[in-house]
Amino acid sequence: MKAVLEHKSYRYESQQAVIDEIDALAEQLDQKHPLERKVRFLLDIRGYLYLNRICGNYIEFGSFKSEMQYAAFKILDGTGAITAYLGLDIFTGEPDLNPHEATAMPVTASGDFSCDFEQVQQFVQQNMAGKGELIRGDFREKTLLQKCDAFAPFNIAVIDCNLLSSLEVATRYALQNLTDGGLLFFDDYFTNFGQGVPRIPRMVQRLAAVSGRKLLEHGFYPPFAKSFIVCSE
Repeated sequence: MKAVLEHKSYRYESQQAVIDEIDALAEQLDQKHPLERKVRFLLDIRGYLYLNRICGNYIEFGSFKSEMQYAAFKILDGTGAITAYLGLDIFTGEPDLNPHEATAMPVTASGDFSCDFEQVQQFVQQNMAGKGELIRGDFREKTLLQKCDAFAPFNIAVIDCNLLSSLEVATRYALQNLTDGGLLFFDDYFTNFGQGVPRIPRMVQRLAAVSGRKLLEHGFYPPFAKSFIVCSE
């Protein structure tokens, strides 16, 4: 009722007052940091992991400078649900895009997201209490993914890559190795919408069906991220 009364009185404010209030609200609600949606997701799942004892390890495909990997350690380590935080990246930037990928994701180019592996490794070693791990290379290669098996099962899988081929490999591996009740987070779920085609949602649902896993709706983290709880059919 209060909101209704406030809305009725709101109509009688001056135009400038309305403009000022909307401008201030937009500034207040606007994301201030590119990691904000990722940190929000980690904060949202902290109690869920702890209360339900969803145990396993953390895996991130496309860890780049390991900022989210560190945030996961900082926020979730106190739950006692995770013993290792694994980050995968090629570290030399996006590999070559095929024509289909270039059309689907036109804002991404070969070489994007290149960073110094040694610096990232030093950051992880110094700030994650010995629980941070990095695997360097193209995780579309089966031999590289096999290195992850030693850390399975996982209770959190973060997919933060742009190429459709990378997304498919990472999603398939995550679905096969997430524990029941584990969380699957896509930082770019609502990208790759070239010509209005929802490529990632279709791909994810197809892979879930093939893997015999069910995806329960969890959260939406604007502008592009989405999360699911994964369980067996």
